[in-house]
Amino acid sequence: MPRSMTNSQPLVSIVVPAFNAERYIDETVRSLLAQTYPNIEILLLDDGSTDQTWSLLQRYSSKCYVETHPNMGQAATLNKGWARARGEIIGYLSADDLLMPQAVEVAVAELRKMPEIALVYPDYQLMDEASRLLSIVQAPDYSYDEVVLHGQCPVGPGALFRRTLFERAGGWDTGLRQIPDYEFWLRTGLFGDMVHIKHVLAAFRVHESSQTFAVADEKKASEYLYVMNKYFARTDIPEKIRTRRRIAYSSAYILTARLHLRSGRFRAGFRALTMALQQSATTSFRKGSIKLILNGLVGRFKHAIKYALLRTFKRIF
Repeated sequence: MPRSMTNSQPLVSIVVPAFNAERYIDETVRSLLAQTYPNIEILLLDDGSTDQTWSLLQRYSSKCYVETHPNMGQAATLNKGWARARGEIIGYLSADDLLMPQAVEVAVAELRKMPEIALVYPDYQLMDEASRLLSIVQAPDYSYDEVVLHGQCPVGPGALFRRTLFERAGGWDTGLRQIPDYEFWLRTGLFGDMVHIKHVLAAFRVHESSQTFAVADEKKASEYLYVMNKYFARTDIPEKIRTRRRIAYSSAYILTARLHLRSGRFRAGFRALTMALQQSATTSFRKGSIKLILNGLVGRFKHAIKYALLRTFKRIF
């Protein structure tokens, strides 16, 4: 069980891993410095950027911890920051995302109300490269069964969790590039429950270099199966989950197929769909699975058109 917080304003440490983030990093850092919660440690780690990111971060050295190191990837940078962080509560923010001014204050209040809870996460906005609102994402309520069996990743920007969770579960898997966050929430779900805060407290930026648009190569597309193999090799999985592993693998193949299809590798995508059917036909034909497959076929193009139209509409009006 996580320890209770006796301090009414426990230290919160937020790590920002930054790689070639010169376009957005100032806005991201300003959103952290504008928090209404008074006891925050901000760690800005430059991951070997080749643009002006490190120069920009140095401007905040009087208010934040800043450091640069040779490029080693987001996961390793985050783990380094969390290991150095002093807070009883920790989190991270991508270098192009934002927090609303009361985000940390609200999240800490929720954690203090529920000492048995390991992590809280909010709803968030989608915004474009110019920080214009595109839509609101109402995150799903937390269900560990959905996370494992259907690949749901409910946790987005603005999540905070207790240091004890990091100490028990470990950090991000440094071998992952596409879904290190999902693997982390999958693993940490074994050590404590998570609670959805039904308020918009963060903003996730959608742009052409973001994961939403980026083409996943074959190695990245294979990560769902790697994560399932790693997870089911554990000895501490609940029995009700272990007995339904074919459902989890079917979902993993569908998510793999989605990445292949989005990237134009249709033969590989249909091979993955065949494997999904062999694992569980019922899972393959569930509504959520069909939506993922359709997203793989037309999703990237659809999102590009949708956000282009939204940007045009906002400029006109």
